[in-house]
Amino acid sequence: MDNVLLISILLIFLTALISNVMKQRKRDRVLKDMQDFHITMQLVGGKQVWGKMQVYSNGLELAFSDPHKNASGEMISSYIAYQDDLDKAWVFYRFHNELSIENQQRRKKEVENTIHPGFYSRAKRTSRNLLNAFNDAINEALGVFLNRLKGSGSAVVQNQDQYLKKVGASALGLVGNVFNPILERYINERVVVKLNHENEQDEFCGFLKEYSPAWISVLDCTVKRKDSLCLADVERMSLQRDIDMEIMIVEEDSNIIIDLLISYHGGQKLKIIAIQDEDGTSNYYHSIDQTISHKGSLSLRLDDLPEQFTRKVNINQLPIEYAMIAPERREADSPESPIENEVYQELLPELKLVFYSERIADVYIPRSMGVLRNGADFIE
Repeated sequence: MDNVLLISILLIFLTALISNVMKQRKRDRVLKDMQDFHITMQLVGGKQVWGKMQVYSNGLELAFSDPHKNASGEMISSYIAYQDDLDKAWVFYRFHNELSIENQQRRKKEVENTIHPGFYSRAKRTSRNLLNAFNDAINEALGVFLNRLKGSGSAVVQNQDQYLKKVGASALGLVGNVFNPILERYINERVVVKLNHENEQDEFCGFLKEYSPAWISVLDCTVKRKDSLCLADVERMSLQRDIDMEIMIVEEDSNIIIDLLISYHGGQKLKIIAIQDEDGTSNYYHSIDQTISHKGSLSLRLDDLPEQFTRKVNINQLPIEYAMIAPERREADSPESPIENEVYQELLPELKLVFYSERIADVYIPRSMGVLRNGADFIE
């Protein structure tokens, strides 16, 4: 076996190996920025899923803060979406007030680097765009190299040159980006992205961070929307930074009553609409319709709960008091116990607090639904 044949076989093997390894490790350039952050995924039709994001080359996983039962009664701990499932995604939100202190700092640094990119960031992007610009030239150079090997008389190269070119082009494509002149013009700039799907539409104004063939990311948007928090989701209630909840379960005249104290620490006003059942299995709806300002509070009494929400409460254990407070506002001498979390979480009813909020968030939008519609002024 001559040296050229050995080199040819080795070249085919190494090129295919590198290409496959890169494909397995390749993650969407936009979606990978959500790795290890608490993310809210809104599906077409209004359903929401939230949890800690893990991004893979062929999909993603959201690990729930509170494992719960599915329709079959099985306990589930995460939601897995494959590439085809992402077509059902309407938008991803990364709410600043739902991040840990550490991740809030990570996010602030990312936003600052987007608004004021440094030399390294600009050079990296310029290099990537140059690689795209010369992609065809690199493919032609690869073809010339293969023709030279064909002239050496190697039967392997003569039979596999088109395969090698295909593998080489595939590897180059994993490194490059789909260049869009308009989107590229507004990278790191303030823009308005319009989101359309059937009869729904919305607009997000923020800083364009990145785009890929399928997704676009806009950072530091002010999001006004109707939202909800499940009272039984202890970890998520404690994780979000704006709303603290103190709950007391008591028994009066053989009735189970829940007293709530809601304290608000957000910058904008919070309009609380109602408390209702989480999964829609009952018609329970306790109207509130009140607005709280920064550092304001609201006391509520739920004395009209259906029996299905209180049957798991042992009257002999009452009264029970529990506080779900952001870590930075907890008293240092009274940390929460994970064991207590599990006990209280079993007792808390499957109810949700429904409210209108104005929050800072980063949004990740499918390009099939969102379009960059306007540039926007930015005044520091």
